[in-house]
Amino acid sequence: MLQFTVSGSVTSTCLVGLVVVLLAHWMIQKWKFNYPPGPPGLPLIGNALQLNGLIFHKQAFEWSKKYGPVITVRAGPTHMVIVNTIDTALEVLVQKSTDFAGRMLTPSLDLLTYGGKDIICSTYNSTWKIHRKIATKALRHYMQGEALQLRIHDAMETAFVEVDKVKGAFDPAEYINYIVGNILTGLCFGGKYNFQDKEVHYMLEKEDIFLHTIGFGSIEDFIPGLRYVYKSDITKFLEEFTKEVFDFYFSKKLQEAKETFDKDNVRHFTDTLILARKEAEAEEGANVSVFTDEHLIQTLGDIFFAGIDTTRYTLKGAILHMVAFPDIQEKVQKEIDMVVGKDRLPGIDDRPNLSYTEAVLYESMRLSTVLPLGVQHMTICDTEVGGYKIPKGTEVCINHWALHNDPDAWEEVERFIPERYLDENGKLGPTPKSWLPFSAGKRVCLGEFVAKPELHLIFASLMQRFKWKMVSGKCPNMEQTGSFALEYLPYKVIVEKRT
Repeated sequence: MLQFTVSGSVTSTCLVGLVVVLLAHWMIQKWKFNYPPGPPGLPLIGNALQLNGLIFHKQAFEWSKKYGPVITVRAGPTHMVIVNTIDTALEVLVQKSTDFAGRMLTPSLDLLTYGGKDIICSTYNSTWKIHRKIATKALRHYMQGEALQLRIHDAMETAFVEVDKVKGAFDPAEYINYIVGNILTGLCFGGKYNFQDKEVHYMLEKEDIFLHTIGFGSIEDFIPGLRYVYKSDITKFLEEFTKEVFDFYFSKKLQEAKETFDKDNVRHFTDTLILARKEAEAEEGANVSVFTDEHLIQTLGDIFFAGIDTTRYTLKGAILHMVAFPDIQEKVQKEIDMVVGKDRLPGIDDRPNLSYTEAVLYESMRLSTVLPLGVQHMTICDTEVGGYKIPKGTEVCINHWALHNDPDAWEEVERFIPERYLDENGKLGPTPKSWLPFSAGKRVCLGEFVAKPELHLIFASLMQRFKWKMVSGKCPNMEQTGSFALEYLPYKVIVEKRT
């Protein structure tokens, strides 16, 4: 062996050394820890060639039927633990929430988040807790009045004028995108936006390009150290995206808000963020000094981009389900007519009396499962899940698609049954145990308490205004596509204005 390494090429020596190191690492990990079982893979590369990004959530669920509710897949030296049942998901998210509260900061995410200065992708630590506290306070401050309702009503009325002009079949995606983009732009920065507004469409276009380009990340995310010697096309794209969207657009908006800030005249979410930071500085002093403008910019990005995709994909799915089940659509409209009437738009105060409408939305969210694998967690200490020992730094995914499609958790799992969410009096009851679109525990969705009323108001308004029908002779296509986020394939509908 010594003769070979001395006389052989440097490349051969490095390869042999790499193999020895990887094998030694694998043996030590196998001896010390007890990873959950999973599909067998190839030496060194593991399961990399078996994974299909477009249906990975379904692959994991199928593997769980053979290997158990918690499985392990490997890509090179990296172990990924995937949780596929609600009991093990709650163990991760709630019972051992802190153990699993970390995030894996890949080179792509490091670039996008200014080195982990956002809320969604940064790991659990003291700075993150301050950041989350300030952002939550800002959101709740914004939600105290009628700001969200007024913003939604303005967007709906503008969109309705445009939809009323449509003749024949059309794709509703353009109008849904505008509604959501209008609401989020106004929520974050204030102002009024018409249907052709360049600012709203600019951000929607940037996000669409981002989703179609990024996929599961860059090659540098999967090969340690490669980022220091090679720059892929995806990394180049991310650099440009970060420069245009975060360094310029969000930064400019924040600076404008700071220059005109008046604590007695809070205009939008950016103002409430500035106010919340000032109040935290007064209350906590030096502890907030680590919370910079870059953290505020990243918070705006979290609210804006997470809100755009999950909301518009959910609404596209909900409309498609109403087209597929016209009898359920009719029940929704009957409830809205009885509670709200037709002379005004639904309001947030109507929500408790529109239980069936909300149940329909919940069931659509279950069958759509926009984020099938959620946002990946990482263990911040050696811990256990499902009786298996896993080390600090292990990536852990909750398979939300599996939770929502588990026949052991749902009766007639493939059917659209809104009554699952209603009690014996027809009111919204506690959500079923396996319904978890917003996650839970310390990493629960920051905007859940905004997203629920927002989705409900938009959906109820769309149902109140129009009767939605499939193009004659066509059947609804319920196929979804996407990697990180799932959306239904483009479809066309016909609408009739209800009188």
